[in-house]
Amino acid sequence: MAEMALAVHTRHDDVLGLVAPVLIAGAHPTALVVDLDPEGISYPGRRTLAHLIEDGPTLGELRPARSGVAVLPGGGASAEAARPVLAALLESWPQVVLRVRERVPGFPLAEVTPLLPGVEDAGRPRVWVKTGVGRMEPGPGPVVEGPGRAAAAAVLAGRSPGGGRLRSWRRVWEWPWE
Repeated sequence: MAEMALAVHTRHDDVLGLVAPVLIAGAHPTALVVDLDPEGISYPGRRTLAHLIEDGPTLGELRPARSGVAVLPGGGASAEAARPVLAALLESWPQVVLRVRERVPGFPLAEVTPLLPGVEDAGRPRVWVKTGVGRMEPGPGPVVEGPGRAAAAAVLAGRSPGGGRLRSWRRVWEWPWE
């Protein structure tokens, strides 16, 4: 059963919205990213969550075959339609990150926001991503390193990003999200 499941939504940056869930998942030895954001940039992959909903998941899809981060593209599936498949995935993956457009009932939500001038914190905890633009004070929540071009390129190529910047994203799991 998943030790932790976390829904992640990224504001103001679609590329960061693609990369952040994979970086958050990468803070653990084995994790699954499930894409529930039909409006976001698609993750690469042939078999999607929509396929699993329609055909049913195989035993191999329900549990990790190796360590590392696995990504399940959404294929346009809604969170409501995915509930039975998500329940099965949560039973067998140690960590699960849901990439979402809006809050999904039953999952804590971490909102990822680039640390930029003019971005308001509204007093809610967020994951603040350093951008190197201006000297902004973050609101409540962990501050993480920006992913960089190499991380974005790795995710778009279907690989997990690595490197020293990944360590700062571990703080996301330590925060008491609601």
